Amino acid sequence: MSGVAFVIGFGKGVGSAVAAKFKSEGFSVAVASRSLIPGDVEKEHGYLGVKLDVSHSDQVAAGFARVEKALGPANVVVYNASAFASAPGGRADPLSLPADDFLQGVSVGGAGAYYVAHHANSGFTRLETASDLPPRMFIATGNALPWVQPPLPHLLGLSSGKKVLANIVESCATAYTDTGKRFYYAYEVSSQGGLVRSPDPSTHANVFWRLYNLKEQGDWAVKFTKE
Repeated sequence: MSGVAFVIGFGKGVGSAVAAKFKSEGFSVAVASRSLIPGDVEKEHGYLGVKLDVSHSDQVAAGFARVEKALGPANVVVYNASAFASAPGGRADPLSLPADDFLQGVSVGGAGAYYVAHHANSGFTRLETASDLPPRMFIATGNALPWVQPPLPHLLGLSSGKKVLANIVESCATAYTDTGKRFYYAYEVSSQGGLVRSPDPSTHANVFWRLYNLKEQGDWAVKFTKE
């Protein structure tokens, strides 16, 4: 099987495992992050490297243009970017979170995700001219915060971003369900169904690969436990 996978939010954990999984399955892989050194990932892993900050729409547009020019439109786009900050005042004082940290959480989870989904969808549409149309999938690495009750006030920035991200994915999965384009918010939970502190990279990679191989959309919110 072949295709083009673009993993945004590449690092040592989930992003690295997902990129390696798709490459092992025959995909051409592009990876991106704010701190990435393109030459290093190309030399070490054979990936196309793109340095970009998802909170800047022009950088996202340029990143997708570079991938498409080098490899063709990505038929798999993985959104693994995140911004974590905890309010210094703890659960009793969520508004002690610095405004810049709150905005970063919302920007990465919301605006950045929208920019990436927008360009992913445009590429999915251009692929419709291909003689052999591959599966097309946008998948976001999420967590359980959109559903946690009672909420965790000290994680106001992160939870706000993840709620926007989940809304983007749900809206797209609903709107594009008849086009063959698929959108997922996938998140690992503990055996009790709660948040996990350290998501398991290999489990994410395996789950994402199974989602790619589905024949239809199914549920947009995909909950799973460590394998």
